Amino acid sequence: MSVNISAKFSEKELYAVEKTRKELGLRDKSELVREAVRLYLGLMSTETVSRLKILRALNEVFGSSGKSAGELIEEVREEDEL
Repeated sequence: MSVNISAKFSEKELYAVEKTRKELGLRDKSELVREAVRLYLGLMSTETVSRLKILRALNEVFGSSGKSAGELIEEVREEDEL
């Protein structure tokens, strides 16, 4: 089964998507988005402690969220309590 989903990106995000797509050798943006969704779903299925370590490492390397590692950890804890 296949489903089409559209997404809106800012110019900055679109530039990053295209740059990443080329670096990874993917044929189109859709393939990159599918890989990103798979990666995210895989991350969310990991145990909480591992997920926290991964989020902390990603935040320290990229810092794109603008949130501290502590804030990300607190968000994950709150989600787990729901």
